[in-house]
Amino acid sequence: MWFGVGLGGNLPGTPSAFRSVVRSLSSDGRLCLTGLSRWYRTVAWEVPAPPYWNCCVAGTSRMGAEEFFALLEHLEKKFPRRGKGKVWPRTLDIDLLFFSPPPSGLPSFLTLPHPSLRKRPVLQLILSEACRDGRIPLSFSGISYPPGHPLGEPDPGGYSRWGFQGGENLVRDRAW
Repeated sequence: MWFGVGLGGNLPGTPSAFRSVVRSLSSDGRLCLTGLSRWYRTVAWEVPAPPYWNCCVAGTSRMGAEEFFALLEHLEKKFPRRGKGKVWPRTLDIDLLFFSPPPSGLPSFLTLPHPSLRKRPVLQLILSEACRDGRIPLSFSGISYPPGHPLGEPDPGGYSRWGFQGGENLVRDRAW
């Protein structure tokens, strides 16, 4: 099974949380991380909040979608959130963006591909980078073309690319 996961956060400690999640996922013998995007800074939407860090990882799983989702929830709960709303500031937010082939009989709280994927071109851009890095067809996500492609969405505004700040070395040092 192929997967794409989005990581985000906008509180101090987010970069450390990203590193922790990537290490946890890469050390789980049921998973193989094959793609990792750069880190990006994006403006907050829906509520006034500090800018977010965002990145995506992609790979393969020997787990089913529900079991994989439960693992992601477990990892996310290790890091604090401010407030109880879905868009409140947090150190870490993990979203399962796609799981392919699409599983059947998912619980109602889990929609795949993730509903935000179609609404947020910047998320498509970051996911396409992780998929390209992992040699995973972006079409597995339900999106045919990445932003900026002549047949796809326009390049999104409101973001800037930032270096991986130590994470690049983590990727190079790991046998993906």
